[in-house]
Amino acid sequence: MAEPGGGRTAEVADADRPGAVAPAVVLLLGPAHSVHTRRWASALAGRGHRVVVTGWAPAAPLPGVEIRVPGAGGRAPGGPVGGAWRLLTTGWWLRRQVRRLRPDVVHVHSVGRAGLLSLALPRDAVRVVTPWGSELRTATSSRLRGWVTRRAFRRADLVLPTSASVTAEVTTRYRIPASRTATLSWGVDDSLFRLRDTVRRADVRRGLGVPVDATVVLAPRGVSPVYRTDDVLRAFTQVAAERPDLHLVVLAGHEPAEPGAARARADGLLRATERAEQLPERVTLVPRTLTPAETFALMCASDVVVSVPRSDQRSSSVLEAALAGCRLLLADLPPYRELRADGLVADLVAEPLAPRLADALRAVGPLAPAQRSTNADLIQATETWSRQVSAMQGLYRRLCAEGRRRGRSARHRPRSGEHS
Repeated sequence: MAEPGGGRTAEVADADRPGAVAPAVVLLLGPAHSVHTRRWASALAGRGHRVVVTGWAPAAPLPGVEIRVPGAGGRAPGGPVGGAWRLLTTGWWLRRQVRRLRPDVVHVHSVGRAGLLSLALPRDAVRVVTPWGSELRTATSSRLRGWVTRRAFRRADLVLPTSASVTAEVTTRYRIPASRTATLSWGVDDSLFRLRDTVRRADVRRGLGVPVDATVVLAPRGVSPVYRTDDVLRAFTQVAAERPDLHLVVLAGHEPAEPGAARARADGLLRATERAEQLPERVTLVPRTLTPAETFALMCASDVVVSVPRSDQRSSSVLEAALAGCRLLLADLPPYRELRADGLVADLVAEPLAPRLADALRAVGPLAPAQRSTNADLIQATETWSRQVSAMQGLYRRLCAEGRRRGRSARHRPRSGEHS
């Protein structure tokens, strides 16, 4: 199991080995509209791979990448019967796509709907599975999600979380052998290192109507319930009168394609709007989806970033905020403790969240220059996006070589504990 820091360095060295041959075709199974999916697709295509993204909902074109979805975006009649029929037909469609494309690697992004669809993949497909965000927490409270996650992991050649604590959960709770796991952070896009020194804080603030001289607290993760935006707003409300210099900026985030998640976001956005109206000129809600560059520029123009979900992995948003020079107020979670152990300067906020976060906001201020340098140096040394993409290529090559050595016939036999 690759640990943060040294483990990733070893993988990169293998990936950059002279004469190594990269797989020609990579199929990404996941939400084609997701910033994360599109970021991986573009990066791999830029390295010379043929990249095909297969999803279940239409998405905007992506230069150099093929995006394939079922006919008419996989639409079906409403209701449970229509939803079940859509899943079945999408699974059959996906299986045919894989048989035609014959990808070297299928990378399953998320163990939600993508994890369920991955069960339709042909048995001989070499597959990597990366769980996202809070999915393993959800899987512990949902019998169906737990079943899907377990099956997706057991059929994977490699389970690839972004933090060591989640990798440990994969090996313990789901009993996946450590040899079939690795840990790979998604890192920070190299372009943001160049962008950082060009951002004019005052201009960014004026563009949003934020006071130029305020101590700006940014909640960048979106208004989805998983990010506990209600608690952030509640904590800020408690201290607003005591700290007139504080100004809170909340990003709405992207709109999910799944109806349930979209409804939850809309409800959260409504509550955030109502709270902002109660604190005029103290809270700015950004309702539109910002580009990654716009989000990072806003981080550079902020003093504090808050990330307090109930569960997480090694979040790219947190790493980007560290590069931008923000003070970090983070939930007291294992992946965030890992970051502190790696040398990141961050403040952890324990439960109960709202009152503890209010206490932290009462005393919060900008990060000292030496601490800003410490965080930026750490990101530069271990978290560059180009480094992580090279590591991913190395993992793909290793899996393809192992698959060729053991032969395809062995892959048609069920793994231990599974049935054909």
